[in-house]
Amino acid sequence: MLRESPPLNSNNPLIGTKYDPLVGDVYTLHLARVNERRPVIASENICDTQGRLLLQKGAPVTGATAQEIVDTKLLLPIEHSIVIDNEIDGNQLEKDFIAVMRGDDILHSIHDRYSLDTLLHQQCSSYQSYPLLRQKITVLAERMPETYNRSLYCAWLAMLIAKEMRLPRQEINAVFLGALCHDIGMLHVNPQVLGKSDALTAEEWRELQTHVVIGQKILACIDGLPSQVSLAVLEHHERCDGTGYPSGKVESELSLLGQIIALADSVIAVYHNRFKPHGRSWRDVIPVIQMNNQAYFYRNFEILTTILRRSEMPQPGVVGGDGMPDFIEKFIQQQGDMKARFKRFEKLLLSFGYTHGDRKLHALQNVFLHIATSINGSGIFQNNYGEWLEQVKSKCLSQTYSEVEDAYLMLEEVSFHLQRLNRMIQIYASSGSCKDKAIQEALEAELEKESQDDRVDAPIRNIHTRLDDEETLITE
Repeated sequence: MLRESPPLNSNNPLIGTKYDPLVGDVYTLHLARVNERRPVIASENICDTQGRLLLQKGAPVTGATAQEIVDTKLLLPIEHSIVIDNEIDGNQLEKDFIAVMRGDDILHSIHDRYSLDTLLHQQCSSYQSYPLLRQKITVLAERMPETYNRSLYCAWLAMLIAKEMRLPRQEINAVFLGALCHDIGMLHVNPQVLGKSDALTAEEWRELQTHVVIGQKILACIDGLPSQVSLAVLEHHERCDGTGYPSGKVESELSLLGQIIALADSVIAVYHNRFKPHGRSWRDVIPVIQMNNQAYFYRNFEILTTILRRSEMPQPGVVGGDGMPDFIEKFIQQQGDMKARFKRFEKLLLSFGYTHGDRKLHALQNVFLHIATSINGSGIFQNNYGEWLEQVKSKCLSQTYSEVEDAYLMLEEVSFHLQRLNRMIQIYASSGSCKDKAIQEALEAELEKESQDDRVDAPIRNIHTRLDDEETLITE
């Protein structure tokens, strides 16, 4: 059964998303591609609002019929008028979780240490109760397999954090379902945006960010699904310091479950996008979490850090002893480049003062202050830090090599946040929201400098091939 979606916060800047569940969109095209591997059949006659029959009950959703349905106003949402044969049910979902755990020795060890088998089985049984969730997860697994796998990791980790917080059973279930479904809105976003290899434009970033609103709308209409699930999905890109989206909420305005998912999602993305491809371990996530502790509920951060520290992870050095001097030399050079870039942003954003009354510009300034606080806490821009690195290099102080690697991870995180800030400035400058001509011109001038800046080399910048902590792969 369906229930009417509750209204969203009127201050939500993405409230105007073009998504309309009654209009056929790219999801219909996904269904046609899924039909090539698993039959996707109309469970009733699919008609437009004029009563014209588009697909007869019992007929498959093919590429031709999908093209006819796209951009057409329907009597019912397409997802409520089809069934998928051999969909991912609760049993298959549990098998997929087990396969993920067995593929990662550390997570498998954590899973056994915390005796999660029974709890996981209960969550998968609950998932079985919601046909629309089964459909969306099946399509996600077929069309965006990497995103599906990340969702499994995210749901498992969010469940574990909630368990260690001793949340009630119903809230553990809600955070599990929310984490599992947190990216289903991606199924309704233009695949050309999701798969674009070049930098996204400001408009494309705005379109990508609508996935949280779309996901919320879909989940809010599922009868019997706790309202906490849809709210958590809406908020999983919000941050406690007000630097997230879609609404830029601050800590006091955010739900606990949404922030559990936010932390789990970010950690999974950081590990898979930045560390695993380079032979790094789950342990390397800890310094990144520490650099971002202001962005998340402290209790969530504390529990996740404790889980990782207790996992008895090995601490192998990624850089061999012979390679450390060259590594440190590169570190020192990139530290100088990053510090100069940071200073440019500092001069720009603080020059505007704080009495301009522009909430979006305040948000940009808050992002910078968050970065500055993280940098000050880490000490990696202090002058004596460079002197220490030189000493480690010249004296081959091997006992400190792991500290050097941790510090480099922090520098990489600073690089990511400066790129994120640059992207946010780009979106703001192109939105027409800035009413002060002098500020607008100053922002545009800085964006031009950033686009021409060759000093920040690829070894750091190219590591972050993620879309705001996300990497989406669409199966052709």
